[in-house]
Amino acid sequence: MPPSPPTCCALQKREIQWQWWSQDVIPALLNPYLQYLEASESLHEIKISYCACTPAPVHLMESGLFACSPVAPTLAVDLRVLEFMRTLFVRLTPNTTAWCEALESFLDGQGYQLQSKDNLWWQFSNAYHWYTVLATYADDHITGLVHPPPQASVQQGVRLQPSEYLCACCPLCFGGVPQKANTDQEDLDCIVCLDACFTQKRTNNPWNSATHDPPNPTSTVFIPESEVKAMEDGMRVPMSVLDGCGDSFHAADENWKKASTNFFADTGLMALLCHHDHVLWLVNMTSAGEKQHYALVLLKYLFEHLPTPTTVGLLYDIGCQLEHSCHKWKLLDEGILSRLKFGISVFHAYGHQWPCQIVYHPRKCVGFGLSDGEGCEQLWSSLKMLIPVLRVSGYHQRLFVLDNQICHFDRKAFAALGQWLNKKWTLCKSKKMLALERQSKNKGANLLAHILSLEKSVQDYQSHVDQLEMDLVNDRHSAAKSLLSKATKALQQKKSALGVSSQTDLYLLRNNKWLQTHTNAQALKIRIREHLQQCKFELQRLEGSFQNSANDNHLQSHVQSAIKRREPAISQLITTYNNLCDELLGMIQLQKAPPGAIPHLPIPTKGIFQLDVDSNIWQDCEPGEGSSEPPRWLADEAVHKGIRLMLEVDRCNEEERRLSREWSVLQEWFSMEWKSLHRALENEAENYKYHLKAHKHTLLAVYVDWKEKVQHIPHAWVPSENWGPTVEDVANYLAPASHTPSVEDGAEHPTDDFSEGYESDAVGALSEGDDELLLGIEEMALEEGCNMGQSDEEGLTDDEGWLEDVGNGYLPSSPPNSNALLENL
Repeated sequence: MPPSPPTCCALQKREIQWQWWSQDVIPALLNPYLQYLEASESLHEIKISYCACTPAPVHLMESGLFACSPVAPTLAVDLRVLEFMRTLFVRLTPNTTAWCEALESFLDGQGYQLQSKDNLWWQFSNAYHWYTVLATYADDHITGLVHPPPQASVQQGVRLQPSEYLCACCPLCFGGVPQKANTDQEDLDCIVCLDACFTQKRTNNPWNSATHDPPNPTSTVFIPESEVKAMEDGMRVPMSVLDGCGDSFHAADENWKKASTNFFADTGLMALLCHHDHVLWLVNMTSAGEKQHYALVLLKYLFEHLPTPTTVGLLYDIGCQLEHSCHKWKLLDEGILSRLKFGISVFHAYGHQWPCQIVYHPRKCVGFGLSDGEGCEQLWSSLKMLIPVLRVSGYHQRLFVLDNQICHFDRKAFAALGQWLNKKWTLCKSKKMLALERQSKNKGANLLAHILSLEKSVQDYQSHVDQLEMDLVNDRHSAAKSLLSKATKALQQKKSALGVSSQTDLYLLRNNKWLQTHTNAQALKIRIREHLQQCKFELQRLEGSFQNSANDNHLQSHVQSAIKRREPAISQLITTYNNLCDELLGMIQLQKAPPGAIPHLPIPTKGIFQLDVDSNIWQDCEPGEGSSEPPRWLADEAVHKGIRLMLEVDRCNEEERRLSREWSVLQEWFSMEWKSLHRALENEAENYKYHLKAHKHTLLAVYVDWKEKVQHIPHAWVPSENWGPTVEDVANYLAPASHTPSVEDGAEHPTDDFSEGYESDAVGALSEGDDELLLGIEEMALEEGCNMGQSDEEGLTDDEGWLEDVGNGYLPSSPPNSNALLENL
């Protein structure tokens, strides 16, 4: 019995295919290709008859062409070419200039000489723009046929259900029945995230003014500029920031300019996204900083489209400051604030103070589940390809391009809702959340300890200033002098606030060895924490860089080297701190510490630069006397683990309840959508039925995918109705002949007349489902071609013998038996 042939690896198959192309196929195609070029030397003329009483664009549209101007057009473009461009330009940077240059070169090769390059670019760009407007307008029109305006969504000024706009944005968040949407009082009805981006700017150019760039007659996700201006004029907030978290983030400081208004007319974007990363609204920013009225107008719009009892969770990188301002200055109505729960996004949590993290971190807040609030960051990353072209575009053109791009993202996200639920459900089962709680007590002792800490900081700053003066580092010297001045001023203010008795206590505590060591350790920990936060912000800039130019690479290299230089200093500070911890522990063991004193926890050096939320770097111990035993949450490892486990279980339970509700909401929304579609098919005219059937085909496609992906998730409640499609509907969709709406059903394809004479490249009756079979045939042919050299020589039984035949030049000229297999299909 002959030995079995060796199995071809992917690399060997690719090599065989490469040699077929280079040695057989390409030489055989040379003469046919030259003959084709000779036969297609010039373009073909198409004659179109028209009537003077009908506009020329209408006549051209009936022939499958789109005019470049509304009156007397000199250029018309095939609709399929424009649709291809529309599909292409949402997947890469839109560049009609390069497209027109390539088209001109192609037309020159076909013997068609253009009189002016600018005319082609102008006319072609005009045709593409207005075709995109037409396609968007048509989509909105078909959606309006399926979803007529609701009659009872608002009664006596009270909204009963989410608006149609929100339902279209995200069916999972806003598509269900309101009274069933939330079965747990602590859970939030919907979760949204908010963030700003200052890379999407537009230059301050006179040619980009609104007079040269009129608005487009299409729907938009942008809030009108008049509404934003009205919100800004109605604010009564002075320029102030929070003392703790405001100092950590530039976004919290409205005076810190991220984009100069001297050079940019539009300085950035602010987005409001739902829990599933679907864009709800955008605001075009024109100020130099991230001002609060942009966030407030987004929230105001959201609550205007929601029923009155709906509760909302907001994740914002400075959500703590926004809530502080809203309550202090009454920026939002009490009816909105009572239904709004603020949080901070997970990625930005490390920059906030530890008490702020306890209150606002979504892993510790009740109701947020496993939401991270980083959907806006993903949106900015997806839009980064538009930065160059939109930097010099017109005002309304910039908004129009962004609208089209976001519509493309929404369509992709809509089709993947089932996959999203499946992925989140799987992650929820294995997600581990870790956190610690912290309590604060003995405020009087804290004030004294703070003063001692400030004195230590003043000494450190003074030593740093003296060292820099010796080194003559002028730029760093001024910064160090500023820090010294601030610390000295703060120390004086704290001392002036002390009474006579407190000043006596402060004098006595200076000679307390335990308190001095404890305070030094606390001050050292604060310095370590500040250095780590600074390194984290610098690493964030490296990880989020959008461009890789020479200057950016040089800057990134400089930042990386600076971080590397600071790592030994931070490690030395940690070593010094750990030594102080050992000294404190020794005092406790020798009974030289106050009764019930708690030492600082040592900081492990491994993984310290990640700034994990549960690292000992966040743990602060009080220096005063305590109980005879330390608190169990700090000293008992079992209690410590129990707190983490409790938080983990609570957040996972919230996420499971939310996913179960969304699964039930999705089925009910689809059932209502299916009924609305069938009512439209029964009532609308014949010329719309083709497009309604195309919409039906889209719904069947997502139904098949969604049901398969989410059927293992339990329902929060039993849906009142089933999905809607029957077994016959699904069978007709899965059949090869029903992948597109049939013309025999009464709908006439708008380009049937124009499509005559064009042949399809399909082979016989092959459907899309046969692609895998054709791929298998090719794989079989390649493997058989690999093994043809094995049949004549029984001695070559290993891979080396087979490769020797390939090296000697034996290759079949075509895949054996592939034609017979194709005929059998």
